[in-house]
Amino acid sequence: MHSAKRLALLILLILIYPALGIARDVTLAWDPNTDDNLAGYRLYARERGEAYDYRYPEWHGTTNQCTVTGFDEYESYYFVVRAYDSEGNESGNSNEVYLASVLGEDPDDNTLDNDGSSSGGGGGGGGGGCFISSLSGQ
Repeated sequence: MHSAKRLALLILLILIYPALGIARDVTLAWDPNTDDNLAGYRLYARERGEAYDYRYPEWHGTTNQCTVTGFDEYESYYFVVRAYDSEGNESGNSNEVYLASVLGEDPDDNTLDNDGSSSGGGGGGGGGGCFISSLSGQ
């Protein structure tokens, strides 16, 4: 009796596990900002089809490279970096980079302009001298 329940539980876990997704780590690097008043950088992420929420950076710090964790491998993500100064003023977005899901979706016309509206082309501009030069997702 117990072995039947264990077998049923094992089968259920095998069926559910792929739907849970596995968390990915993402490492990004960008050109440093050369402003004298630079206090740091903020990294923002969004899922495909969503807008950036600039109230909540995914990461912030003073280095021009970071690794962020916990991204669903079955989702596609976009990333931008913004520099900020000692007074809290934040630059515009860096170029936008894309991390495809393991399903290999095409980014097509799904980028957003800095104000969050759809652009149909590559994101980008500004960034206070930041240019994301490297992206790797595991």
